[in-house]
Amino acid sequence: MEKKQNLILWLSAIVLAVLLSYFKSVTSSNFPVSGTTAVNGEKITYAFDKLFRGKDDYRISLRTDAKSLNGFVVWHKSNSFKRDTLQLKKEKGFLSCNIPLQKPMTEISYRVFVQSKNSLIQIPVQQTLHTRFLGFVPLSINSTLIITLFFGLLLSIRIGLTYFEPQSKSKTFAIFTLISFSLYGLFLVPVKRLFELGAVNQAPPQMFEMFSLPDLIFAFIWLVVSVGMFNSKSKIWNVAGAVVTVVVYLLIR
Repeated sequence: MEKKQNLILWLSAIVLAVLLSYFKSVTSSNFPVSGTTAVNGEKITYAFDKLFRGKDDYRISLRTDAKSLNGFVVWHKSNSFKRDTLQLKKEKGFLSCNIPLQKPMTEISYRVFVQSKNSLIQIPVQQTLHTRFLGFVPLSINSTLIITLFFGLLLSIRIGLTYFEPQSKSKTFAIFTLISFSLYGLFLVPVKRLFELGAVNQAPPQMFEMFSLPDLIFAFIWLVVSVGMFNSKSKIWNVAGAVVTVVVYLLIR
C-alpha cells in the first residue's frame, strides 16, 4: 500500500511539473508570434521568433502552397532609422528571406508583407515585429539548464505532496532541491548568459548582467525552507515551499 501511494505521488508530481512547464512555455513573453491567415483564400502559416540564438542569419519563413503569392520584408535595427527591404523568395512551399546575423543583444524591428494580384496584406495585420539576437548557446548548456530547473520544480512539488504521507524522505528531497536550484541560478544561468552576451573568451560582463533575482530566488526559497524543515516537525514547511516555488515559477520565470 505504501509503495503504491509513493508511486501515485511521484506520478502526480511528474504530471504537475510537466503541465506547469508547458503552460509557462506557451504563455512566456518570449513565445514566438505565430498564427494562420489567408490572402485571397490562400492559407498562410507563420511563426516569428522574439529571441534568436542561431549561428547563421535569421530566417523568416511563411508556409503556403499558393504559387501566386509573393512578398517582402522591411526591417531595421531598433536604434537606427536606416531601413532595408528584402524580397520573400518561393522555396518548396515557403516564402522566405534571411536577415543578416547581428551582434548579441541587437534588436531588430520588421514588418512582413504578402501580396497577390489584387491586394497587399501585412502579416500579422498592422503589427511591427521585434527580434533580439543573442549569442549561440551550446545544446549541452541549454539542455542541462532546462533539466536542472525541471528537476528542482519536480522535487519541490513532490515535497509538497509529502503532506499526504505519514513518513517521507522530504528532508533528503529538500537537500537535492536546494542543490538543483543553486546549480541552476549560481552556475548554469551565468554560463548561459556568457554565451548569450557573446562574452566567452572576452572581458567578463558586469555582475548584474550575469545574475538576476528571478534566477536566484529559487535557491533562496529552498535555503529558507530547508532550514525550517530541519528545525521543525511540521509539514507546513513542505507545503509552503512547494506552493511558493510554483507561484514564483509562474509569475517570474
